[in-house]
Amino acid sequence: MSTNPLKTGRVQTSLPEGALDSVLAAHLPGARLLRAQRLSGGVSADVYRLDIETAARATESVVLRIHGDHHNGHPAALEFDILRAAAGLDLCAPRALALDESRLHLPHPYLLLEHIGGETVAPTNPDDPRIVRMAEALARVHAAPVAGLPALPARDDPLPELFGFLPQDAEFGALRARLAGMAAARSDGPATLLHGDFWPGNILWQDEQITGILDWEDSALGDPLSDVACTALELRYVAGREGAECFLRAYDRLRPIAPRRLALWQIYVAAAGQHSMGAWGLEPAREAHMRATALSVIREASALVT
Repeated sequence: MSTNPLKTGRVQTSLPEGALDSVLAAHLPGARLLRAQRLSGGVSADVYRLDIETAARATESVVLRIHGDHHNGHPAALEFDILRAAAGLDLCAPRALALDESRLHLPHPYLLLEHIGGETVAPTNPDDPRIVRMAEALARVHAAPVAGLPALPARDDPLPELFGFLPQDAEFGALRARLAGMAAARSDGPATLLHGDFWPGNILWQDEQITGILDWEDSALGDPLSDVACTALELRYVAGREGAECFLRAYDRLRPIAPRRLALWQIYVAAAGQHSMGAWGLEPAREAHMRATALSVIREASALVT
């Protein structure tokens, strides 16, 4: 399950009888559905792998991504445009095959995407080489040219939303006061492409190499350290503090990190995470671990915010 701080609980869209055949007829004429498998891990969209026989009698797979009633990422059309733009940037994003907002075939907008082989892996060992490769892949996203991208929301200042997420405990009163005394904390660097949800559940691997980066529905333009803070927190949940620090060192070698700026985003993502995770449907022990981790990150990062 994605742990993007702003995601809500799991949503499942029921498919009308014959809907998948209708989708294939509309976008892949002559294709025949062999099997449909609902893929785990989605939060605000329902995702299916469709194994098909094409009109040329070849067997292949495509991905159906449905934006249901509770979808809280980008509209389907914007997500489609993002993926079309990313296809030319060598970012391991899936190729967008079709967009449908007509509701003629399904009750919700949807996309058909290229199916990418591989599996998701949560690196639990701080020495896992996948951690460094994640840093390298995220740095490539942030180095991508922004000319030609569709209009994306800005994500360059952690302060406006932060106060709604910070714990109300007296322990964090001094931090709250310091943050309240700050001027706007917008980045003064160039805006970069942000993935928005770069965590192990959105990365596909084969032989310790990244084959796909999924779920671009939260992408934005802005401060790359917002992505870095999110990924570091996700890795800390599964690989501990050493795993997160390995990722940060690897990223810093490619794109130098401003420690105080990172600390602001770490406070933001950790505060948002502990504020929202009760709605993620986590096992109690896992939620307790993640909540304690997020609070530790807030405490550590607050020492750098003066």
